[in-house]
Amino acid sequence: MGSWTTVGSSVDRRRSSRDCSERRTDPPGVRGFLPSEWRVARLAADGRTNRQIAQSLYVTLKTVETHLAHAYAKLGIARRGDLPGALGTDITSTAD
Repeated sequence: MGSWTTVGSSVDRRRSSRDCSERRTDPPGVRGFLPSEWRVARLAADGRTNRQIAQSLYVTLKTVETHLAHAYAKLGIARRGDLPGALGTDITSTAD
């Protein structure tokens, strides 16, 4: 029984440290964004609706709204129309 606990613990520790390091990775040129916030902000800047973003990322509308609110605060903007300029994206480009 002890070896099972030890093996499980080391796997959990590796997974936990990997998850934490992934959270700390900022997209190029954007400090303080979580990867999920960055994805949502880019899709919104490319002209996708909240519903389209939620469906493409398999998250809820509330999650999209929350990520956008965090992105606006981090970028110092107040509205969706300011996203392309703040992110340096071309609104006519398409997101994958």
